[in-house]
Amino acid sequence: MNRAPLTERALTWMHRLRLKLLAFLAGLVLAGVAVASVTTVPVWGVVGVAMAAAAVVVNSMASRLSQPTCLGCGVDLSRERSGDYGVVCPGCGTVNQGRARG
Repeated sequence: MNRAPLTERALTWMHRLRLKLLAFLAGLVLAGVAVASVTTVPVWGVVGVAMAAAAVVVNSMASRLSQPTCLGCGVDLSRERSGDYGVVCPGCGTVNQGRARG
């Protein structure tokens, strides 16, 4: 199977969300280490602020996933019917996890 590298393939909405979150957290760690090593600020204060910022960003990114959302393109799937294998996105055709039937 000849698969193109990740940079040449289209990234799904979920992959882009994960990459944004990873980039932010990596930058936050580097900024915290830089502030702690350059200044005489106590390290626990820097770690506390960094953890609070990380919690806010992770919560804001994950809040998008509280509603039925297509993992391929990010379209709202709350009005779509669930089939046997899940909800089919009308925009990109991705089959997403089905909702619980009660």
